[in-house]
Amino acid sequence: MQREYLGSTKNGFKVYIDPERSHAITHFAHQPKLREAVEKIIPTLEDGPEMIRIEQNMGEVIGTTDLIETTDHDEIVYAMRPRRMVYSRFVKNKQPRPFSWITLAMRKTKNNEYAVYTAFVGRNTPSFPGGNYLPEQSKDFWSNHALVYEVQDIEPGSETSVCPWD
Repeated sequence: MQREYLGSTKNGFKVYIDPERSHAITHFAHQPKLREAVEKIIPTLEDGPEMIRIEQNMGEVIGTTDLIETTDHDEIVYAMRPRRMVYSRFVKNKQPRPFSWITLAMRKTKNNEYAVYTAFVGRNTPSFPGGNYLPEQSKDFWSNHALVYEVQDIEPGSETSVCPWD
């Protein structure tokens, strides 16, 4: 397994990212300041549960958020993103906006280290329907929010206008 060291927590637990599996890699590619922000947060964290998921205001614009509130007047499509198992909801007629908040999620490994699962510019949100983070909130949240189309990479041929969650 290839992995990259990102830093150590306040109490010495090493944090790595797997470039082949982590969702964060796709976000790092699109948001140049995001990795640096994650590396700045890691030393402030303490070891905790199997999964650490935090959001933090970095006090400066880190990048743009493509998470947008939607209305019935928006053009919506669904598609699969790389390294994902569920469909994401996209809006075609909106643009990303500058943002200072980031979300970081890490899982403890069997070696008592942490692997970064995801990191992105934006506030903490439920997973898309079918995901495992706050699934009881996901349909309500994602029926009124979407990612800006053509900002995130999508799997060719996966786009559909039919909601896959119904």
